[in-house]
Amino acid sequence: MKKKAYGKIIFSSIGVIIILVAVLIYLGRVEPILEIAPTELDFGDKETKKSLILKNTGEKKWTYLSFVKTLQYEIDIPKDSDWISAYPKSEICEKQEEKNINIVINRDKLPVGINRGEIVVKSNGGNKTIAIVAEGVKEEKTIKIMNPYAGASLAIDEDITIRWSATSNISNYVDILLLQNDSIIEKIISSYNYRNDTTSNGEYKWTPKGPLRPDADKYTLRIIDSLNKDVFAEVSSLRIISPLSKLYLKNITTAHQKPCTLQFIFSLRDQNNHAVLIDPSKFDWKNLKIWENNEEIDYLESRAFLYTQNDFHLQVMLVLDFSASMKSQHNGIETMLTGAKSLIDRLKETHQIGIVEFHRPDEAPLIILPFTTHKQLATDAIGNLANKDIYSDFSICWDAAYKGLNEFPAVSDPKTFRALAFLSDGFDNSSVHRPEDLISLANKRDVHIYVIGLGDVRHQEILENISAKTGGTYVRAENMNVFLERFKQIIEDLGGQYKISYITPKKPADGIFAVKSELTYKGITGIPPLEDKLDPSLIYGKTNQGVIVFEISPFIKGNRAEIFMWCEHVPRYINTFRFRLKTDKPCNISFVSESHGGICDDWNITNKGDGWYQLNSPDTKDPSHDLAFGRSGIICKITIEDIKEKQLEVPFLLDNSVYKLGQSFYGETAAEIDANKNWNKTIIISKKQGQ
Repeated sequence: MKKKAYGKIIFSSIGVIIILVAVLIYLGRVEPILEIAPTELDFGDKETKKSLILKNTGEKKWTYLSFVKTLQYEIDIPKDSDWISAYPKSEICEKQEEKNINIVINRDKLPVGINRGEIVVKSNGGNKTIAIVAEGVKEEKTIKIMNPYAGASLAIDEDITIRWSATSNISNYVDILLLQNDSIIEKIISSYNYRNDTTSNGEYKWTPKGPLRPDADKYTLRIIDSLNKDVFAEVSSLRIISPLSKLYLKNITTAHQKPCTLQFIFSLRDQNNHAVLIDPSKFDWKNLKIWENNEEIDYLESRAFLYTQNDFHLQVMLVLDFSASMKSQHNGIETMLTGAKSLIDRLKETHQIGIVEFHRPDEAPLIILPFTTHKQLATDAIGNLANKDIYSDFSICWDAAYKGLNEFPAVSDPKTFRALAFLSDGFDNSSVHRPEDLISLANKRDVHIYVIGLGDVRHQEILENISAKTGGTYVRAENMNVFLERFKQIIEDLGGQYKISYITPKKPADGIFAVKSELTYKGITGIPPLEDKLDPSLIYGKTNQGVIVFEISPFIKGNRAEIFMWCEHVPRYINTFRFRLKTDKPCNISFVSESHGGICDDWNITNKGDGWYQLNSPDTKDPSHDLAFGRSGIICKITIEDIKEKQLEVPFLLDNSVYKLGQSFYGETAAEIDANKNWNKTIIISKKQGQ
């Protein structure tokens, strides 16, 4: 009996305990608490997407036998706020868990002005109302033609790429028309689907054909939104010109160098002395011929390259005129600055721009911006120039141009095309230097001068002579209405630079030999031919030794420097680069696109740590991905930030042990190769004096 009673007591106690635990658990349940930040979202007049952070902030009462209930929420959007969307609209959230909610607004539904709406987050942990504010603006529907520019010359039977941009509220279909005297003479294309989204620019290739009359009345190109004929853009004063009839090679120089590399650099000009622009992807390589001692070379053994402006470095110094004569022109200063900005927009990533200005006789011309690859700096510098004090009756144009010429390095560089561009009415009554001084210095420093004669030009023959004797071009802008058209012609003429390069098999024992090269384009052979006599001992070297140099923008602004790693010569079978940059500064390695002169833009970059980087072709086992033997171009760009010193020295080491067939790389001299056959170089980065 005692055992039975004892058992009943135990059983009863367990039951009491279970009940007590159940009660405690019930009492220990913690309700979830809804917390959201921020409580208001302001989208302004442009943004369309923002985020909210939702959190269940319920806390347990005790360490044991308590828990926070799951937060269950749902987002409610009132009907009068139908321009607001939220994703996800409902979900669960555990204790202390954070959820990201995306709030998106549809600007097409926004009336003009300040719009206020709200969303309500309802949950078992309370409700929250989030205020939404957005400004509705009237979005203009516009099309902007980027190419051709007003006043451009279009050659019959020569492809032209028509390019335009359009706002996102324009349809994806356009009509392109050619007009003459307001009459449609050709429907180039109708209902052309130029994009599959709302942001891409449009592009269409068109070839003017025979019925169009060269040198007839000027033409107009019009692009129309196919679904809204009231929205269109046009460029006028287009000239149809005769097909290419003459091909002139001008500004011919040689830049033969080790190892065994022959190079001719030149400009291509048509019968009107304007640049001839060749698309390398369409160039028939059979039209490039090279002879040594009257025997054509073996192109499989000595591959020839035709480099275009994309493969050159470009240094352009702009001389801007803020004198009284420029200000007296209608919108003269504003139009000049617009032209300067358009040139900057056309520059490639590796190109350098500098700016010198003059505005008063009691102050020397001022270098506003030394050469830099930082295009935004150049744009900002130009934007700060419009409010200069201007003195009348004085002009120091020649001194300003001379100061700009002095910014170019004294030693020429075959990789770099140098140009100085300025506009003038030919009036100068205060300069110390004369036009002949400009010509002399430009030729010494291998700088081509491009001139726009503006308005009522005095002594036009002087301006023409400056351009002619320095290998540039001269164009006339009768007034500011056509100034931008002429400025764009100057920009286009800057692009007609070329280089022919190949590796010769000649050795020192072969003695002096004659080389000749001819270039044929569209059935026309350029004149004169490229000719030279050369002693191979002057350039002989091992072709399995590559040459690398660094191109540093001399202007360091914002504590930042851009360094381009340029390969002068590529040996055979190169698919890897491995190097170290020893610096504690933030450093970034990136590739340069092929259209900007890069030769590795489809390669891969691996950060190995401790300053080591490795660059590899897409498939190192596939020889078709190796760099072309004898090629030159940009390997990569090195960007270094946080430079606070006046001069920074960055040790660079290139690991030649990755090459197994005897290849190696060094810089300007093989003396930089260390005991391990690696290339050691110190990259010196200096700020411009006076910064």
